[in-house]
This record gives sequence, structure tokens and C-alpha cells, in this order.
Amino acid sequence: MEDNINSFYPPKPFLEKEEKQKGHLAVTVFSLMLFALSFVLFFGEDFRFLIEIIGVLIVHELGHFLMMKRFKYENVRMLFVPFMGAFVHGSKEKYRQRQSLLVVLAGPLPGIMFGTAAWLVGMHYEISWMIEVALIAFFLNVINLIPLQPLDGGRILNILFFEKIELFQVVFAFTSSLALIGLGFYLDLYIMMVIGFLMGFQVRSMHRRYLIHKSLKEQEVGFQSTYDDLSDKAYHEIKNEVMEHTPGLRKFRDVADEEDFSKLVASEVKNILLPPMLLDLGIVSKIIALIIWISALAGPVIIMWNYNILSLFNAV
Repeated sequence: MEDNINSFYPPKPFLEKEEKQKGHLAVTVFSLMLFALSFVLFFGEDFRFLIEIIGVLIVHELGHFLMMKRFKYENVRMLFVPFMGAFVHGSKEKYRQRQSLLVVLAGPLPGIMFGTAAWLVGMHYEISWMIEVALIAFFLNVINLIPLQPLDGGRILNILFFEKIELFQVVFAFTSSLALIGLGFYLDLYIMMVIGFLMGFQVRSMHRRYLIHKSLKEQEVGFQSTYDDLSDKAYHEIKNEVMEHTPGLRKFRDVADEEDFSKLVASEVKNILLPPMLLDLGIVSKIIALIIWISALAGPVIIMWNYNILSLFNAV
């Protein structure tokens, strides 16, 4: 019956699959060089501090990288961003909740364990540079576990509780952007404020996406699918909603070549789709994940609480 219905709709445009990109290592090294150069230009030639920051970032991002490779993510790459840090990007057509959680935790947990080891050795043998590395590792990884988007803590919260509640994701992202701006202002971290402002622009796109999904749900159009699995009928129904909520796309239609416009709309439809996510985390697993998350947040604070941190900063 569904095949008969689909026959009334023109075939959806063919989208070539993203080719596996090569030269990831060269891109990573080039971004690392830009990161180091921008640091030296703006913060002076404190090469020891620069090496310590890069080392901490590599430990953190390498955890994400290896876990993505373990779960067969495609086009996995590590990039350094001047003044902001680093990130690892990769994608899959179909996700599992448990795997997604492990990918996120694989960054801050090794980072905190690395910082703890550096702290214990540095304190025991009174090695100032190791204490400094530990403090950097604690700071960067604990900040990253704060439950705000796009930090790892916010992603953990999303994976555990908001995966099926899209409106909460929009509200959460908006709240996170305001909180990052406020926290950056309070801590005098302008980079954090910039991230907050950039997230504010992302929230608008997320809200548009939410409105399209809401309308599709009311029409009982399935949008949790890969593009290849999408029926021609569903494609044209999603296309209509995308056109309705994207004025710029309608204007582009009047001036663009038909083939180019068709491919652009197909790409927009693909971006609206939600990658299938197998929700395979039970309540016990979620509780364990929360305990690990809270322990990782509180652990470094407890470790350092018994020491005079201000004197340590002066010493290093």
C-alpha cells in the first residue's frame, strides 16, 4: 500500500554520500600550529605553559577520538581552535545511547585521571610544573563537565534525559547560552562569553528545527530516519515544511538553477532528519552515569580542598 502511495510522488533527489576524507593528521597538525601561534602572539612566549595546555587538551580530545574510532564513527578528526581549545568531530547514520554517552565521557574522565596522577606525583616530589599541569587539567575538565551546552556536561544531560524531548533541548540550549555569558563575565573568561553568544545564534536554528518537527509530528510524518531510508512521500512532506519555515530558501528558488536548488533543498531535508537513536540505557545505567558525572565534577575539588590553592598558584 505504501509503495502505491509513494508512486504518486516524484523520486527524492539523489544525494552523494560524504566521501571519507583523508589527510586528517595534516589538518590536525596545521590547526595545532595555528593554535600555538595565536597563543604566542597574544600571551607571550611562555612555552612551558603552552605545552602544558596542549598536552591537557590532547589527553582530553584523544579520549573522544579513540572512542569514536572504537564505535566506527566516520570522518573522525581532531581540530584545535585558537583561543577556544579543541574538539573532535565524527558522525554515524545510526546511534546508540550507550555508545554516545561513552564517547562524551571518554574526554573528561581520562583528563581528570591524568590530572589526579600529575597532582599526586607533583605534590609528593614537590615538582611545580606537574602541579601546574594538574591544575590546568582539573580546571579545563571540570569546567567542561558543567551541565551546559555545548560542554560535555550538557551533552551528557541531553543524552540521558532530553533525547526525546526536543523542546527541552531548545530551552536548555538557550539557558546554557545565557549561563555561559554570565559565567564568562564573572570569571573574566571572554572566550566563554563568546561561546555563549555563538550558542545564542544556534538556538534560533534549533527553534526552527523544533517547529518543523512539531508540525511533522502533527501530520504523523516520520523524520527519525536516514536520508536513504526516507520514503518519497515523507521527503516531499518534509520538504514542504522546510520551505514554509525557511523564507531565504523560497527567495533562493527564484534565482537559482533548478538542479542546484533541488540539491540544496535535499540537503536541508537531510539536516532536518533525526539520526535514529537506540535508547538502550535503563534507569540503573542512568543512575550510574549520574554518579560518575557528579564524582568527576566533585573529585578534583575535594582533592584540592585540603591544600592552599592560592599559595600553589603563587608557587607555580
